[in-house]
Amino acid sequence: MKRHLHSSLTMLVCFTLFATMLTGCKEEAEEPEPEPTTGAEMPEPEPEPVEPVAEPCVVGTVYFAFDSSELDSSARATLQEAVECYRGQPDPGLSLLLTGACDPRGTEEYNIALGERRAQSVRSYLTSLGMDSSRISITSVGEEMATGTDEAGWALDRNVSASEN
Repeated sequence: MKRHLHSSLTMLVCFTLFATMLTGCKEEAEEPEPEPTTGAEMPEPEPEPVEPVAEPCVVGTVYFAFDSSELDSSARATLQEAVECYRGQPDPGLSLLLTGACDPRGTEEYNIALGERRAQSVRSYLTSLGMDSSRISITSVGEEMATGTDEAGWALDRNVSASEN
């Protein structure tokens, strides 16, 4: 029985040595199975360059001093910026409505006329910068849209706003 055990042990040692020689005398770790991919790991193709979308041109609201239809430097700068934007557009086919407004002080008739003078002042300046006067309409709401209750609020009521017609 000892002999049989000894023979089995000898065979086991020989088999182990033989197996070690075949594997290069070192144990190699099993390589993990590759995980299935979802495509998210793949680098995405670079997107085609997109031309930037131009922001629409806007004639900003301009404000006036009390009882005045004269444009100040801030109003002129706002209007100049709008005209430069429109010049950069391919044939905009622009048609504007300028609406003059006033604070609630003064008579209704006076404020309607002042609002109209303010709108006309803006129109004149826009045409002096090259805009087509036939595409610019004016109107006045006088004090109708006024919401101010003190000087700070009334300063905001004294304006000309523009909308595309």
